[in-house]
Amino acid sequence: MTSSTENRIDEWIARVSRYGAMAAFAFIPAYPAHKTPNPVTKYTVAVTNVSQKVSRYFIGNRIGEGWSGRLYETQLRLRVYAPEGSAGSSLLRASAMLADAMEAQDSERMIAGLAFSGIGFDTASRTEYRDVIARLRMTAEEAEA
Repeated sequence: MTSSTENRIDEWIARVSRYGAMAAFAFIPAYPAHKTPNPVTKYTVAVTNVSQKVSRYFIGNRIGEGWSGRLYETQLRLRVYAPEGSAGSSLLRASAMLADAMEAQDSERMIAGLAFSGIGFDTASRTEYRDVIARLRMTAEEAEA
């Protein structure tokens, strides 16, 4: 994945983290794990790039103008940790608010799909969490063919 694509994702996450109620959430990288607070005192979102795939594409024909470039497909996992002592329903609301913020700040239309996990329990931080999985698609055009 090119650094410009990584920068686009980083900028998008930064916009999401400042959007509305998301400003009260803490956004951290998922690794290294020691950055995850213990105990969790406010909603915390740990961001992980789970997978990435790069494909070349060409649109055009033999005699006409054509475009070629690369298609970047990335899967991000945004793990929402609930503050200690909160109820599961508040975690469901928090993850839905995160998904809404992600869609609202997707001016590049990168989101190809969003999925939610069930509620899990992290034994290291002793708190509940829920994953929001974002499948992203981005293109980078190259010179005309």
